[in-house]
Amino acid sequence: MRDDSGGSFDQVMRLTQESSASVRRYAMADRYDFKQTEKFSPDQNKFIERVFDTFSEQSITRLAPLLQTRVDLDRHSVKLQPYQKYLNSLPDPTALVVFKLDNEHRGILSVEYELAFGLIDRLMGGRGVPLDEVRYFTDLERAVLQKPVIRLLEAYSEAWREVQEFKPQFSTLEFNPLAVHISPPSEVMVVITFHASIAQSNGTLELCIPFRHLKPVVPKASFDEYLLQRQTAPGAASQASPVWARGLEAAKVPVSVELGRAEVMFQDLLYLEVGDTIKLNTPIGDFLRIRVNEKTKFLGHPGTTRDGKLAAKLARVLSEGDEEFEE
Repeated sequence: MRDDSGGSFDQVMRLTQESSASVRRYAMADRYDFKQTEKFSPDQNKFIERVFDTFSEQSITRLAPLLQTRVDLDRHSVKLQPYQKYLNSLPDPTALVVFKLDNEHRGILSVEYELAFGLIDRLMGGRGVPLDEVRYFTDLERAVLQKPVIRLLEAYSEAWREVQEFKPQFSTLEFNPLAVHISPPSEVMVVITFHASIAQSNGTLELCIPFRHLKPVVPKASFDEYLLQRQTAPGAASQASPVWARGLEAAKVPVSVELGRAEVMFQDLLYLEVGDTIKLNTPIGDFLRIRVNEKTKFLGHPGTTRDGKLAAKLARVLSEGDEEFEE
């Protein structure tokens, strides 16, 4: 059987089926924006995820003591999108913290409305319950909210500490997304989304950072090689320690070396003069007691340093249960 155009009926049906299949394949395909050439390599994506997992941990470490309540913060996603598209996705009102990254770049920390008010309620003595009505915050509430925001910016700085030193600075706090202009509408931004649970409030917290700011900072080497270098680098153990432990490392404790002891009658003490000798109870060859916070922690030998200062060389570490240990 043939049609009027000279082709067979079977050929017409075959062409129709192939055309339908092409339409279906086109409908299933994802759209690709050829103008968007900015992207991270798979290894760089792993590194970014690691950095912002650290940000979550550091944020919890800083917010929990401030709020005196349970704090959970989990990274949900990392994606690239144009700045204007990101702003359009935000409801009005949203707590938008604009902070300075360096002389050229600004970033945004957005806190969902219910979560932001839960923070304020907790800091003002409440249970951290979100507000029922939707409104902009008062000047007092804005000032209160800055305190946890500063802690979050400190956590951001700590998360990047092993790569580059950042000192993000708080700039402004806005609630209307359309009033925040930190980049051109088409500029690609890195948006990191977190799910947060603080006291009795739940919500989303997002960081919006310019791609052109992060691209040169993120290492280009293999992620596994980078981790290996970090683990074998000098001081890697101390960098892996928590924030509170690194704070203790800078604390000072009194250390004293006891040469010996003697008991002298008060009457004899009154008549002591220069050149008199007081006999101690420690033989010359015995160990000296080295005390930390008035407790004997070490035994050692007396000596001097190369520059002529008095010193004591540790010979034994004491612990509770040792006969020489003193409470």
